[in-house]
Amino acid sequence: MSGCCARHGQDEFFKDRFAKRTAKRFRRKGLDAVSRSLVTRAGEGGLEGATVLEIGGGVGQVMLALLEAGASRGEVVELVPSYEKHARQLAEELGVGDRASFRTADLVADPAAREPADVVVLNRVVCCTPDGVELAGVAASLARRTLVLSFPRDARLVRAAFAGVNAAQWLRRRRFRVFVHSPKALRVAAEAHGLRLVTERSGPVWQVAAFERA
Repeated sequence: MSGCCARHGQDEFFKDRFAKRTAKRFRRKGLDAVSRSLVTRAGEGGLEGATVLEIGGGVGQVMLALLEAGASRGEVVELVPSYEKHARQLAEELGVGDRASFRTADLVADPAAREPADVVVLNRVVCCTPDGVELAGVAASLARRTLVLSFPRDARLVRAAFAGVNAAQWLRRRRFRVFVHSPKALRVAAEAHGLRLVTERSGPVWQVAAFERA
């Protein structure tokens, strides 16, 4: 199934070596500042009995943190299969393996693969696909209660940095590209599915937005 769902070359970038390095960093340092912000905002409505869906969650750091904080069950849905074994190992190490699941699917291209959850998380995912705005809408449609997402700021320096990444990908003859989607378009996509923006925070590179079911 390698690369089965990676329509835009994500499997060329997010390989086993990348996944292994991500898991190792999480073991050593825990959540980074952006991920901690998502966990805080996802938990503001309470987590007891809640289900969590982390789309494009990699090794599932945010989902794992929410399970530790009291969520009942969590699932990571990824485009590439390289993360799964590392994600399962982390879940077992943290004692939540019986409440965590992982699968490979493209939720934009395959509506039959979509399953709702109380809390839906998109952590630095919409920038990894030209379908980022559509993906935000799909995520919003699946959120029974809360959607939290992080995405790049639409700023000149951020766009320049992303252009550098894309140039490197082009030189390596890879299809994968990164994108700075319009924050307004992302917000409109979420609001179109009955959510309302409740908090928004901007850092040097990343913005974090939380939406609740209206």
